[in-house]
Amino acid sequence: MPLKSFNTIQYSAMALCFLSIAKEAQSQAVYTDIDPDLVIDVDGEIGNIDMNNDGVFDFGFLNSLDTVLTLDYDPQSYLERIWAGPKNPNNAIAGTLNQFTLSYGGLSTYYYPFALTSNVSVNASLSFQTAGYQFMAFRTFYFTTWFSGTLEDGNWYPEKLDHFIGIRFIDTIGCNHYGWIRCDVKDEGRTLIIKDFAYETKCDTAILTGDIIGDTTSVAVQILNDLNANIYAFNSDVFVHLDQNSGNYSVRIINLSGTLIYSDLLKNKWNVISLSNEPEGFYFIEIFMGNKKFAVKKIFIN
Repeated sequence: MPLKSFNTIQYSAMALCFLSIAKEAQSQAVYTDIDPDLVIDVDGEIGNIDMNNDGVFDFGFLNSLDTVLTLDYDPQSYLERIWAGPKNPNNAIAGTLNQFTLSYGGLSTYYYPFALTSNVSVNASLSFQTAGYQFMAFRTFYFTTWFSGTLEDGNWYPEKLDHFIGIRFIDTIGCNHYGWIRCDVKDEGRTLIIKDFAYETKCDTAILTGDIIGDTTSVAVQILNDLNANIYAFNSDVFVHLDQNSGNYSVRIINLSGTLIYSDLLKNKWNVISLSNEPEGFYFIEIFMGNKKFAVKKIFIN
C-alpha cells in the first residue's frame, strides 16, 4: 500500500489586507494520502497507521465478527464491531466513555470515538480516550430464551462519509502532536475505509480536521519595506494591488487541500483574479519574486 506523503509550508492568516512584511513558516502540517484507500471489511482484518513515518504504529483499526454460544453451543448473540485504538498507551483518540454497573457487580466501560466534521479544532479541549479498543460502530444480534433483538451504537454507525477521528500522539522526544484521520464507515457499520491523515508538527498545537496546512499563529516576521500589497477577496474575485512595478512579481493561489489552482505573473498594479469556477471556502494567495516568497494571505471566496 503506497503512501504519498508531503510537507506543506505553514501559511500566515493575516487580519489586515495591507501587507508590508513577508512571513517565514516555523511550523507545518505533515499530510499522508493513503493510495489506494485502506479498506477494512473482513473479519479479523487490521489496519495500522504510523502518523509520523518513524516505523512505529501509532493507531490501529480492527473489523471483527464474533458469535457468543450458549452452554448447548447454540448461538446466543452475534457481534459486529469496528474498533479503533492507540497502539501506544500515551496516545489517545478524541471521544467519550460510557460506564454502567453490571447486574453481578463491577463496572463496564465503552469508548466511543467522535465522528468529527471538517474544520473542527483538534486540541486539548476535546476529551481523549487511551483505551486500546474503542467502538467506532457496533451491532449485536441477540437470540436468547428471554430476549431477541438488535443493539446498535457508535458515533460512526450506521454510516459516516468523510468524517474524521481526532488523535493525539507522542513522538520519540516526548512531543505531543494533534492530528486527524479521515474515514468512511459504510454498509451499516461493516466496512471501514481509511483515506488520509495529517498532524501538526509543532508540539501541543491544534489542527483543524481536514487541514493540511498546519499552524498559522506562530511565524517569524521579516520586515520588507520594498513590498506593499493590498490583497482582498469579494465574492469570487481576488484583488491584488501593488504600489510598485508589478512586472517582477508572480502570484499563486492554493486551496486547503494543497492543490495549486492559479498561477500567473502580476502584470498590472491592479489585478483581478476570478475564482468563479472554484467552490466556496478558504484559499491561500502567495506573492513571489523569483523563488522568494514575499507575502501570503488567507482569503475566503463565496
